Amino acid sequence: MRVVTKRKCDELEITNIYIDKSLTFTVETFTMPEGYKSFANNSYLHHYDLLGTGFHENKEESVKLAVQDLRELVAAFPG
Repeated sequence: MRVVTKRKCDELEITNIYIDKSLTFTVETFTMPEGYKSFANNSYLHHYDLLGTGFHENKEESVKLAVQDLRELVAAFPG
């Protein structure tokens, strides 16, 4: 697994989590006054419309919550 983070501006950070050659999670994290909002999607074509969300005061927890939410959605809607 490999993690690559790019800061686009002060309010937006994009993290790519490469699980294997065919699966990548992309997490967009926005800085908000009350904490962080994260939105996660993955690279599988049949799950392109699923979006996991995470809201937390801590950036890492926000990312974890978004990925966890996405994994739950993928499990609920197998392709």
